Amino acid sequence: MIFIRKARNNIRKQYEEEERHQTQTLWDNEVEANLFVARILFYTAILSLSYIVVSFFGAFDTADKGRLTGVMLQAAISSVAGTGIAYYFKGKKKWLKFLLMLIYITIFFRAELVLGNSVYLLIMFPIFLSVRYYSRPLTASVAVVTLLFALLADYLCIYKGLGIIDYNYIKLIPGTILEVSDQAITTAEAASVIDIKATWLNFLWRSYVPRYIYTSMAAAICTVVARKGREAIFAQQAETKRSERISTELSLASSIQANMLPNIFPAFPERKDFDIYATMTPAKEVGGDFYDFFMIDEDRLAIVIADVSGKGIPAAMFMVIAKTLIKDHAQLGLTPSMIFTRVNDLLCEGNEVGLFVTSWMAIIDLKTGKMTYANAGHNPPIIKKNGVISYLHCIPGFVLAGFEGYQYKESELQLNMGDKIFLYTDGVTEATNAQGELFGEDRLMKSLESIDPRTNCATILHMIRQDVDRFVGDEEQFDDLTMLAFDYSPKGESSTLERTYDANDAKLHEVLAFVEQGLEEHDADMKATMAITVALEEMFVNVCHYAYPEGPGKVTVGMTFHHNKIYIYLVDYGIPFNPLENEDPDVDAKLEDRKIGGLGIYMVKKSMDECRYERKGNQNRFIMSRRIKE
Repeated sequence: MIFIRKARNNIRKQYEEEERHQTQTLWDNEVEANLFVARILFYTAILSLSYIVVSFFGAFDTADKGRLTGVMLQAAISSVAGTGIAYYFKGKKKWLKFLLMLIYITIFFRAELVLGNSVYLLIMFPIFLSVRYYSRPLTASVAVVTLLFALLADYLCIYKGLGIIDYNYIKLIPGTILEVSDQAITTAEAASVIDIKATWLNFLWRSYVPRYIYTSMAAAICTVVARKGREAIFAQQAETKRSERISTELSLASSIQANMLPNIFPAFPERKDFDIYATMTPAKEVGGDFYDFFMIDEDRLAIVIADVSGKGIPAAMFMVIAKTLIKDHAQLGLTPSMIFTRVNDLLCEGNEVGLFVTSWMAIIDLKTGKMTYANAGHNPPIIKKNGVISYLHCIPGFVLAGFEGYQYKESELQLNMGDKIFLYTDGVTEATNAQGELFGEDRLMKSLESIDPRTNCATILHMIRQDVDRFVGDEEQFDDLTMLAFDYSPKGESSTLERTYDANDAKLHEVLAFVEQGLEEHDADMKATMAITVALEEMFVNVCHYAYPEGPGKVTVGMTFHHNKIYIYLVDYGIPFNPLENEDPDVDAKLEDRKIGGLGIYMVKKSMDECRYERKGNQNRFIMSRRIKE
């Protein structure tokens, strides 16, 4: 019973929530409709005033010009009043729709009262306008009230002589003659010779009844349109909820996928013999790329990068299977070639959709530096060995899940301390700019060559991503972008931190706080901290003022700690400018004899142990170093 009661309460809550959403959606639409009708009323007021102005100059010649002008003036006043009320309440009153519709009905009621049957088509306007509310009851009510007002207007026009008579429906008293001019006459003017009752009945059956039928048909169509509009609102609301649900599910899938990949850095804080870092940015909510690294035992590290064909959910699911199989087989102690051979056979089973995986894998003996690796149709990694950067030779292998029974080959390489490996997927090299150019392997190689050799793995990937983003610009990312960097060298001897800022004086306090925090973490003494921050302030402000004369730009500030020294570098993409070329000022000369400028750079050179300027490609790089402890 408790279970049934809870289920019933959950269903009731769900129903109430859906009803609340529907009610809110309809209310939002009603507010918009009120403001829309208010705008139409304002335009009606403009038209009415325009008629009054034009008729003042004799543009219109009617039988009852004065009363018609009065009707137009009343229409203008009531329209402006309705518009003002609607906008005063911002359309957020339940009774506004009835007021606005009634204003329009009475406007056309007055017009028909004066002009008679000649304006009968105008009575349909409020009915058409009411459709904007997407409410069948409102449209039907407007139709009924409109027809009643039209009937009342016609009755008053004929019986009370308040309007213009239509010659088509006149019934004269027998034996009388009616003389008419070119202009229409009012009922009051011909009352003595007209059979009012017979004229009314004639008008009723020959004019009002057909009009009633036509208006009813139009109203019926309008009610159907109103119903369809409401259904469309609910359908749109359901589609929005469905889209939000799908978006939520994709976001959850993206989060699950991201959590499956190693994403806590430093990954192995207890290890001092290597550094590793990796990133993966999917082109869609979820991607097919993946990387992995894990310790097989105390001395052996496995690193993997892979790219699944296709995008979205299918590729992500295939990625999960491939990653799991590779890791499970690696932990059995198999070599990379044996792992790929077995995983390939397993992935081929039931692969009816024809997905495949390119992958590169290595197992590194951290004790000896021996690296065994295999390639399954993936981009060859880039290696920096003995200071030389090149693509690593790999025995070509077929993609995983290509066909069963393929035997993969493997290679060996001896790593030395300081060697680095950079892995990537084709999302890096195939990143495309607005001109259709690819980032390419040459640009990737040049980007890696321009990076300071002391830079840690995290900063390397950050800088490569910056280069790719600058090249691509605002173009859409079409492929997953995944990178992994491995450095076979003791951690702790050097570390690099880097941030990018707007080249603006307002960012100075952030730059100083960033560097001061690093100095504090490395126990720099007070004298060194003061000298370094003063020099940094001078150089950062120098970039802000002179690097980008044509507009805003960026400046990257980095610091590398190596033993007892800090190396600070500032990188900008502005005009070429070497501050070290300036001649040192004569500090011994009298104040009035000294040249303006140059003193700040002079102080930087004096307070730092070393200053150096480089122009690499479109980059200005200023590097300065100093001991952090005396």
